Amino acid sequence: MKRLAANDPSGRHICYRAYVSGQGWQKPVCDGTIAGTSGRNRPIKALNIAVHGVGGSAANAFRHTAEPVDGRGKRQPSWTAVTGDGRNFTIGSAKRNAPNMLGFAMSVGTGEICDTVRLRGHDWGGRVCSKPRPDFTFGGTLDNEVWLEAVKLTV
Repeated sequence: MKRLAANDPSGRHICYRAYVSGQGWQKPVCDGTIAGTSGRNRPIKALNIAVHGVGGSAANAFRHTAEPVDGRGKRQPSWTAVTGDGRNFTIGSAKRNAPNMLGFAMSVGTGEICDTVRLRGHDWGGRVCSKPRPDFTFGGTLDNEVWLEAVKLTV
């Protein structure tokens, strides 16, 4: 993120990396590049995210639960605090035996945020965008039997 911001100080960028089951943390990618795995049946457990030029961001993970209600997973107890540009935060968990991420919600302070996701057993979904807070984008599913495999984010 620091290199992108230095080369394009007035630009808008998002960098992120996925913690993938059986692989660990991937290298960071930015601005619409794939994080996770596509069609390899490996769930994302966590996402680490940083933005630049959007007035900060906040997010929440939707995760698998052993005790689903109506077949749905469970969101993290609360959203992350709004994290300023250039600083990173993590949603989900990289702990051993952490639940799979089913999806996530994310907001930015200015402009828009867009996501495209791939779920287990599905092809890539369509691009979904939202305006600044209080709006947010949701990528993924509420279905407790499906998980997030890959994600592309843009701002």
